[in-house]
Amino acid sequence: MLHLKMRGKSILLTLFMVFALCQTVSADFWDLSGELMLHDPSIIKEGNTWWAFGTGEVDKNGIRVLTSNDGKNWSVAPTIFPQPLSWWKTYVPNHTSAQWAPDIQFYNGRYWLYYSVSSFGSNTSLIGLLSTTSISSGNWRDDGLVIRSTTSNDYNAIDGDLVIDANGDPWLSFGSFWSGIKLTRLDKSTMKPTGQLYSIAARPNHPEKAIEAPNITYKDGYYYLFVSFDKCCQGTDSTYKIAYGRSTSITGPYLDKNGVNMMNGGGTILDAGNDRWIGPGHQDVYNNILVRHAYDAEKNGEPRLLINDLYWDINGWPTYDKNAAVIQTGSRYKLVNRASGRLAEVSGKSTADGADVVQWSDNGGTNQQWTITDLYNGYHKLTNVNSQKALEIFQWSTSNGGDAVQFSDLGGNNQQWSLVPLGNGYYRIVNRHSGKALDGYGTSNGSDIIQFDYHGGNNQQWQLVRIN
Repeated sequence: MLHLKMRGKSILLTLFMVFALCQTVSADFWDLSGELMLHDPSIIKEGNTWWAFGTGEVDKNGIRVLTSNDGKNWSVAPTIFPQPLSWWKTYVPNHTSAQWAPDIQFYNGRYWLYYSVSSFGSNTSLIGLLSTTSISSGNWRDDGLVIRSTTSNDYNAIDGDLVIDANGDPWLSFGSFWSGIKLTRLDKSTMKPTGQLYSIAARPNHPEKAIEAPNITYKDGYYYLFVSFDKCCQGTDSTYKIAYGRSTSITGPYLDKNGVNMMNGGGTILDAGNDRWIGPGHQDVYNNILVRHAYDAEKNGEPRLLINDLYWDINGWPTYDKNAAVIQTGSRYKLVNRASGRLAEVSGKSTADGADVVQWSDNGGTNQQWTITDLYNGYHKLTNVNSQKALEIFQWSTSNGGDAVQFSDLGGNNQQWSLVPLGNGYYRIVNRHSGKALDGYGTSNGSDIIQFDYHGGNNQQWQLVRIN
């Protein structure tokens, strides 16, 4: 079947959205109001202002833009590309007037907006790029062509999505139908492809090869690939649904919860919609929220912006169910070593910089409690409740045996930690600077806590017990 993007009549409405209908999990859906018609959304916050970008309206020019002061009440902002750029026709002579599937990200001091130029049912397509230092200024720089595809390619150059890996390097995933989802590394200066093209997801046994709209996010040692399966753009006849897998490497392989490679059709379903919200898809993960469109059965199948909180279960898989989440940012936890059964504490209830972090039996002290804060870059900060100082590896050590201490929060990589789920409620806690695991050295009261190469021992496994 030919690939279609957003067909049918688009009608602008003001609608207060109620999300309690037919939900099967305890999801925190945002109550949205104002102007909500948006397809293929991507979202970002600049200062106190929220921006959402989406595919343009049928038979109109450009990219549709919404804005909000609180993320809840939305209004229409000026369209990007009220007139088409002349160079597009060089590559896509018969492109539609509206541009598709924008993706907005902030990186190295600029906002980067990737967008698609194509025509229905064709893989004669391109991904273009705009950038700016201020979205609200409306001053976008045309950075030109990023990548293109033609009828001689087995992929479609649309649905671009920028992701920054754990090393701070940019990558672009893209693709729709044909041979599936692709990934390429980007040059940090030009933000355009450099190096080879990787294949990371496909549905080879599906008669329509229906997979598109990739979105990759990094968290706690894993890259999570979200995609949309099946048919969009048919109103209430749409069968879109959101699926995911994960990998320890950005280039894959991406496996779903059953261990099936996404190159072989794998993908665990996150959201298949309900009786009102049909065909949810073209998702965008932004910090701790997930954005997508769905077709409103109560409004003749019009595409609407949906936002909800995204959680991660005990095994590190994404979920809408907050009751399945173990790590909740801003909450207090005890860090219990699996080998010793003792807690990580600041020795002697010290409030001084450099005070040692050791193991001790649970005595209820606040020096044995840690506030875990998600930094939304794949890492967390662990702050001692008693001293309000951060857990760090002393003097930026990268050696085995480097000491775990507390220190004033300086934001350094030696104070950032990846919390990698191991199953059964335990985590590997890995220092960002050294790449080494938090290690309980000994099992008695006062035994030190250090860093060491990860070897999978129980002394390198930590249970996170939530207090509040």
